[in-house]
Amino acid sequence: MIVDEEERQAFLNTYLNEPMRAAYSRNEREQVLQCFIKLPKDVRGRYVQFKVNLLEAPDTGDITGILTVTDVSEKIVSDRILHQLSMQGHDVVADFSIEEDSYRILTKDKKVNCNLNAGGRMSERVEFMLRTAIVPRDREAYAKGLNASEMRRRLEKEEFYTFAYSLTDGNGDVRTKNMTVSNIDRRLGRACLVCTDITDSVREQQGLLNMIAYTFELAGFLNINDGRFVMYTRQAVLENLPPYIMENYNRSVENFTEDYILCEGRETARLQFQLGTMLDRLKEEPGGYDFVVTHKSEKGLRYKQINVLWGDQNHRTICMVRADVTDMLAAERQAKASLEQALKLAEAASLAKSDFLSAMSHDIRTPMNAIMGMTTLAAAHLDERQRVEEYLKKISVASRHLLSLINDVLDMSRIERSKITLNSEKIYLPELLGQISDIIELQAREEGLAFEIRSGDITHPGFYGDPLRINQIMINLLSNAVKFTPKGGRVDFLAEEIPPVNHREGWVRFRFTVSDTGIGIAEDSLAQIFAPFIRNTGTERIEGTGLGLSITKGLVELMNGEISVESQVNKGSKFQVELEFRIDEDSDGAAEGSAYRTEGPREISGLKTAVFW
Repeated sequence: MIVDEEERQAFLNTYLNEPMRAAYSRNEREQVLQCFIKLPKDVRGRYVQFKVNLLEAPDTGDITGILTVTDVSEKIVSDRILHQLSMQGHDVVADFSIEEDSYRILTKDKKVNCNLNAGGRMSERVEFMLRTAIVPRDREAYAKGLNASEMRRRLEKEEFYTFAYSLTDGNGDVRTKNMTVSNIDRRLGRACLVCTDITDSVREQQGLLNMIAYTFELAGFLNINDGRFVMYTRQAVLENLPPYIMENYNRSVENFTEDYILCEGRETARLQFQLGTMLDRLKEEPGGYDFVVTHKSEKGLRYKQINVLWGDQNHRTICMVRADVTDMLAAERQAKASLEQALKLAEAASLAKSDFLSAMSHDIRTPMNAIMGMTTLAAAHLDERQRVEEYLKKISVASRHLLSLINDVLDMSRIERSKITLNSEKIYLPELLGQISDIIELQAREEGLAFEIRSGDITHPGFYGDPLRINQIMINLLSNAVKFTPKGGRVDFLAEEIPPVNHREGWVRFRFTVSDTGIGIAEDSLAQIFAPFIRNTGTERIEGTGLGLSITKGLVELMNGEISVESQVNKGSKFQVELEFRIDEDSDGAAEGSAYRTEGPREISGLKTAVFW
């Protein structure tokens, strides 16, 4: 019937004939053993106690054993429960006589320091603990909690009270204990002291408080039943200082909220902190809620966010935490302003695109109508060679204009999608400027403008770059200058060599300046002059896509260059472009800078320099 093998062997070693005779010879007349057994048809089994009493027959001298078997299952279970209660739940359980100043240890954990006697005078024990173990900050609370007069006073009003304290154990480790003082019999003046180790729990709470401290400035816990409010500041948590305690929150709330102000006023702020208000709002929002108040501090007015939530599942505690949100609100306001500005820019861009499409439809329709009209007229006068030639010339001019409009749109699209690839070819600056002069000369002459192109001191006329895109940049700027300069004005183009950025060896940097005496650009338009589809005020009737400067800026940036503009209305504009290129070491000679005023272009030092009237 004995289930456990070791218990079965112990039974045999105890109750067989030889062990029993040996026990009787040692004068051990009673043999007791507890085992777990299973009787027939017994489903779970039970604990039993075997007891054999040994007797000797007076007449024969024979030894007789009287066996008693008792079911002790309930007793063992009860003992184990009590063992768990005393050994795991408590360090020490003591009986304390208040009047006689004496204590008696009832149970004690084996891990408790051995210097704890089985009993003695309580006042001497308290004095010993204060002197040798209790940490300085808790000595007053420990002495007061175990003072006989304080015990009488508190136990007259309540059945028990508790207090926590920390002590240094024999290993030098700081442990936190919770002492519960309970009433046993007021007439006899007897109390029960139960000491429990709560170090692990406190450390977990401290870890949570530390985590909260790095997120919030203050954390408070309000007991709804007794109105006790415990508040931890960040400094208290990080420096392990005692919390700030209000014994009656409702009476102290006015002083507590003196420095808080809502937009509606201080009284409204005070109302938000009242217990009734918090309970009402938590019923509506069980998951918690928050509100923002201003707070007077040494740094001036600061914005504080108060989060209110339940502190436990039974809704007996309210938790309040405070965080400074001044910087966050400032960032939100800045982000909001940025979004509003971005919205305005987007709306302006949308309007500009609408205007662009409207203008483009007109600009494209004009040459298309010319092409279609001239084609119809040419077909109607096929026999008149002179007329047909005139019509074809006009068709060619309109086609080139239409192609220019389409190319601008395609170039802008390719730049925005970073699809343009720059070539690297040998370039000779005098030739490049000569080509530009040839193109702009005719435009300036037709518009009745003075045009001068000149160079400064050029030490490295040969370099590597993309001649097509450099031409496009310069011609865009010069064409704009011609287009927006009234008859009788002038356009100047200057090319000069300047030191490269960071004095890079083997590189040359050029500054190209295009200036005119045209209509100028309004100050409020300068900031967005390089934006796509934007036209200067007063230029709406001038044909074009409004993409020229955007394309120019895109190409300059693609070459890692810089472009800038200065302008005054009715006085003219000046655009400057700076570009760097790798020097062509095989290029010979230097181009000397000079300026000439002539009736036509002239070749000077290999550089075409001229003024046209």
